[in-house]
Amino acid sequence: MPDEPHGPTVRRKRLGSELRRLRESREEDQSEIAAVLECSTSKVSRIEKGRGKLKAAELALLLDHYEVTDPVGRDALIAIHREASRVGWWEEPRIDAVLPSGLNTYLGLEADARRLGIFELGYVPGLLQTPEYARAVLADGGRRSASHTDRLVTVRMRRQERVTAEANPLLVWAVIDEAALLRPVGGTAVMRDQLRALLAAAERPNVTIQVFPLNKGVYAGQRGPFTILEFDGGDPPIAYTDGHGGNLFLEKENQVQGLVDTFNHLRAGALDEPESAALITALAEKEY
Repeated sequence: MPDEPHGPTVRRKRLGSELRRLRESREEDQSEIAAVLECSTSKVSRIEKGRGKLKAAELALLLDHYEVTDPVGRDALIAIHREASRVGWWEEPRIDAVLPSGLNTYLGLEADARRLGIFELGYVPGLLQTPEYARAVLADGGRRSASHTDRLVTVRMRRQERVTAEANPLLVWAVIDEAALLRPVGGTAVMRDQLRALLAAAERPNVTIQVFPLNKGVYAGQRGPFTILEFDGGDPPIAYTDGHGGNLFLEKENQVQGLVDTFNHLRAGALDEPESAALITALAEKEY
């Protein structure tokens, strides 16, 4: 069974946000907290952003420093820290060693998410790829070794367990540019199987697939692919983009809302589900 949502990554972010709030309520800067913990300011910054790990003894020091004496409030933060300290499958050394820089943070957020809104410009989204299609993409034009590529494919297939889970599956709404479906990635047979896999995925109640047609001309999505991750439990959504410049996580409300608005426009302009399925079916039957 794949892990349930609400894992360590979101817990770390929630704990970091609360620790930042406590610091700011005392009008202290990060250098003062670094002195309390006897660490660098950069470590304090990572902790408050939810990207660094905090030892139980360090948390106790901070709670004492912030004068968090209420047993209920203190125990709640300790409980969040306990969950935040768990190691996700994507953080296991044998897996983390093969991941591109920054991707483990995204995988943690994806594992915790309840819903994903995905716009993809150049490829079929990773959560909907077949192993053969994924291998063709992840080989990076032959620049990665076969063994490295195979391990990345294994990671990608592991991620898909959330989508295919019988209980509490990840909700996925994907808008795919038609151009991504026209290029025979991996060859004709691989691409045809991939298109058929998309049709099968679209039959799942937790998956929605729309195609943005070429005949619509220029549109906002051409600026690049992105993913919007939504969480249960009151945690705010996060937007993610990935490009040649690296991974970028957008967390400010206005930044995320901008991409949410773009995604809504893409959904409105794309073919509806039956029309998208008809187009994918036609492409699966054509000769490349």
